[in-house]
Amino acid sequence: MEKINNETAFFYKEIKPLTDKTNGPILVRKMDTKEFFVKKCYPLYLEEHLAALRNIKQAHLPKIQELVVQDGKLWLYEEFIQGKTLTEVIQSSGILETEQILTIAMSVLEALGALHKKGLVHRDVKPGNIMMTNEGTVKLIDFDAVRAVDGEKESDTVQLGTMGFASPEQFGFAESDERSDLYSLGIVMNICSVKEYPKKRLTEDRVLRGIIRKATKLEPGERYQTALEMHLALRQQKSKQIAAIKQAKAHAANLEKRPIRTYADTRPITTIWDTNKYVRQFVILGSRLIEVVVSFFRKYVPGFRTETLWKRAAALVWYSIFFVGITANIVDQPTESLKIREFVDYLLIFGLPVVLFTNFLDYQRKLPLLSSENKIYRSIGYGLLFLFWLLITKGGLELNSFIYRRFN
Repeated sequence: MEKINNETAFFYKEIKPLTDKTNGPILVRKMDTKEFFVKKCYPLYLEEHLAALRNIKQAHLPKIQELVVQDGKLWLYEEFIQGKTLTEVIQSSGILETEQILTIAMSVLEALGALHKKGLVHRDVKPGNIMMTNEGTVKLIDFDAVRAVDGEKESDTVQLGTMGFASPEQFGFAESDERSDLYSLGIVMNICSVKEYPKKRLTEDRVLRGIIRKATKLEPGERYQTALEMHLALRQQKSKQIAAIKQAKAHAANLEKRPIRTYADTRPITTIWDTNKYVRQFVILGSRLIEVVVSFFRKYVPGFRTETLWKRAAALVWYSIFFVGITANIVDQPTESLKIREFVDYLLIFGLPVVLFTNFLDYQRKLPLLSSENKIYRSIGYGLLFLFWLLITKGGLELNSFIYRRFN
């Protein structure tokens, strides 16, 4: 790594600060070549990591011109990128198109793959650290949180990252590695799609939903394991989408080229047209209703919210047994009052636990303990939830019995 003295500092002329932050990035110009660069101050403990980063040549990473230790400070001179951050793009453009989200994510994965090959983890992948250049190139910037993967530590020595985008292990649960960056990228993709974090509202986009869900699993072992694996998944989805668009365009072109057909029908043409119109409206209405029902099940109903086939099958079996059981018990009762009593008892004993412990309607994210990423806090939350179920069930059964005796 190159270290310069005070005289070499005159090779660059400071133009202006790029932010209002103390020790924030400064726009500078190299005196001999007249090129513009960004000068940034980094902690000295990052010297080795940034030296390794300087040797990485990747189109989606900024080029590092020089790395300098001067007057006890570490300075990095990197490529000046003209464009907007992804945060600014989202704010000005709104929700991005699926194909654009895939393209951005694949570019970031290529940058991350280059870092990961050198044993480095970015640890702060977020819209504010993703630049869109004026030429349309995606650049992953800002290496304040970069670290090398050790593989034998129980947690990171220095816990850094942006709340909401940082993976659970970055807050002391385990050592962060390349899967931590993939978690953050999954969050970014969801923000691009619906402007919400996945735990608050997961995108309904069929192309993105499964990828984001897998990338943002709490357990690192359940996520994509490498940037290449996630990149391949995105590329497959993008290829399918492009093929579908081409097929739709080809189909539309064929329809335009078709000759006008004549029909030997005695009914007026307007009658035929109106009949077809009503049929089309009925089909469209039916398909939309099905989409609403499927969307509701996939978003709220436990067992169907997952992309795992066996979990959906198990949920279907359980719900079938539940409804068949409750129906059979009610039918066997001799009187209407007994049927009502049996129905309420059955819901309290068997129905309420399903609602409470499988997070029906995603209510748990609104409760402090149950929505915590700390396993101890979540365990306490589930313990309190179990006590709540016992009290509600006991009280409900006694109240139901009292009402039955009172009016029968």
